[in-house]
Amino acid sequence: MTIKDNYLKILSCLVILLLGMSLVPAASANSDSSTIPSLPNVFGGNLKGDAANAGAGLVISAYIDSRLVGSNTIDGNGRYLVTVDGTKEDNGKAITFKLAGVPSEPVLVTYKHGADPVEIDLTFNGDFEPPTIESLSAFPLYILNDGKDSSTVRAKVVGRPSGAPSVTIDLNGIDQGVVSLNPDSGGLYSCEIKSTKTGKFKFPFTAANPSGSSITDKESISIIILSEGELEAEFGNADGAFSPEEIMNLVSNNDVSSGIKYAALGIYFADGWDKI
Repeated sequence: MTIKDNYLKILSCLVILLLGMSLVPAASANSDSSTIPSLPNVFGGNLKGDAANAGAGLVISAYIDSRLVGSNTIDGNGRYLVTVDGTKEDNGKAITFKLAGVPSEPVLVTYKHGADPVEIDLTFNGDFEPPTIESLSAFPLYILNDGKDSSTVRAKVVGRPSGAPSVTIDLNGIDQGVVSLNPDSGGLYSCEIKSTKTGKFKFPFTAANPSGSSITDKESISIIILSEGELEAEFGNADGAFSPEEIMNLVSNNDVSSGIKYAALGIYFADGWDKI
């Protein structure tokens, strides 16, 4: 092969390479134009009127021509944020907003495809406030994991004029799911917690009004569930054995269930009744 042939071959390769490079941006541009998703409108702002004190969990929704085009839950901080997923055909059409199904006071808002986020306050009037948890406790604090020993949860929940609240306790920590509580007289609620699992648990307690506005207490219900093998380490001294004083303190401790007390006495007197 002559030098001329080599030159022609190299020149041909350069031409092909340049042509290929010139085609790549065009192909990429065509591909991008067909795959880039449309940009929605994002709306956010303060909640006014009765909604200013709305509790967490309520759904705010947006509509165009009575068609749902976006929704989100509020977190109870007096603000909202909702993304409106319209189409180019929706440009210029009015958007209406609802909170828990209640329409807002009239606002002049239209859909603008791909526009910047919009800050606008919305006013809603209705019963959006959550119920009030006036008292909440669990007693005793320590129970045995025999599936029979129990701690009793007691609560007083005051509902709203819109109706009786829905009250639940989340027992997923002990594999028992979310449990609904039925009211006694005077807005009092109670339930028994039993388990074969061990550990320290906090069980969220939630009260919600009919609109969905809710309040959750994640701290008040705290229970420690122990096995018999853990009692001496939990209530005994460093050597892992009960002393007479420790047994007396345990028996007189109101935070400890009767099931644990009987189990501890059984351990203490396992070697004979001469320890009395």
